[in-house]
Amino acid sequence: MDNYSADFKTYEAAILKQPVADRKRVLHVIVNFWTGGSARLVVDLFENMGHVYEQTVLTKDIPDVPAYTGFPMIIDEDTKESGSILNKLNNFKPDLVHIHYLGHQRDKWGKKSWEWYNKIFDIIEELDCPVIENVNIPTDPFENKIVSYYVYVSNFVREKFAQPHHQNKVIYPGSDFTHFKKLKPTDIPDNCIGMVYRLERDKINEESIKVFIEVVKKRKDTNVLIVGGGSLLENYKKAVNDAGLSESFTFTGYVAYNDLPQYYNKMSVFVAPVHRESFGQVTPMAMNMGIPVVGYDVGAIPEIIANERLLADSGDYLQLSEIIINLLDDRGKRLNIGASNQLRAESLFSVEAMIQSYEKIYQEVLSGKSV
Repeated sequence: MDNYSADFKTYEAAILKQPVADRKRVLHVIVNFWTGGSARLVVDLFENMGHVYEQTVLTKDIPDVPAYTGFPMIIDEDTKESGSILNKLNNFKPDLVHIHYLGHQRDKWGKKSWEWYNKIFDIIEELDCPVIENVNIPTDPFENKIVSYYVYVSNFVREKFAQPHHQNKVIYPGSDFTHFKKLKPTDIPDNCIGMVYRLERDKINEESIKVFIEVVKKRKDTNVLIVGGGSLLENYKKAVNDAGLSESFTFTGYVAYNDLPQYYNKMSVFVAPVHRESFGQVTPMAMNMGIPVVGYDVGAIPEIIANERLLADSGDYLQLSEIIINLLDDRGKRLNIGASNQLRAESLFSVEAMIQSYEKIYQEVLSGKSV
């Protein structure tokens, strides 16, 4: 449990409205159900559309301490045998399959994920039902003739990876802004920077901690809050300890979803020191709480925050540290940026806007209409 906060609690998903009779069945396919935006997207669809669509999740991997529970799940524990999975899917009888694609060819883990999706696509072909594929990471889609629609999580991913002969659409992942509420200006602190990420190499890397260390070296009274667990946690702790700055840093480990707002509340500036980013829900969450977001000019980050003055060149932690210190020393500027962030988040990145878009796609694909 070293990677988890002491008070970590699994999120229990629940359908928000009374289910109607004769719901259509939707099968969500996702290679792992760890903490992260892709799993959260499935949870949001289950909670907000579960009254209309009966939903089940097919996955290969869940953590020992589940991030989310409360919905039906099929675990594919045999990576080679497909007969038992086909039987289970035939028993469920999905009317629609929603693929959440996380495979790629960049490393062995991505290749293993690709192999699993390849197997599952072969199985799904036998179900004879429409398929929607979400491309949730910066990678080429898994092309297959049975896919009716490819949904990208940002314009950045669509423009870089979408195929022109496909049916393509961008739907931003939405966040529940009743949970991530805007702070009162008087409640916003002045001396704390932080980030909220799964501490794995898909988005961040060993270098990502450097900007936080640099800020504390230059601005001694700054506190740093690193929220999240993962394989990089011990690397970061060691780097901070070697710099002699451990007293200025707090590492929480994995934090329960319901507890995230209390950690955002402590931050003056949210930092996105990523080397790869397809969207990143943690950023709009901060934005809706009136927190300035800064980061590297990478992936979808410029698209989300829409303020180039808050971006540093990729990997240039010295430049990014100066941007952060400038904001910490200018409360008025931070509050103005935070107010703009809240308006932008509410207009583009709400869970309500996302659900409306998915409702339309589900209805049109199931009706056989061209979308």
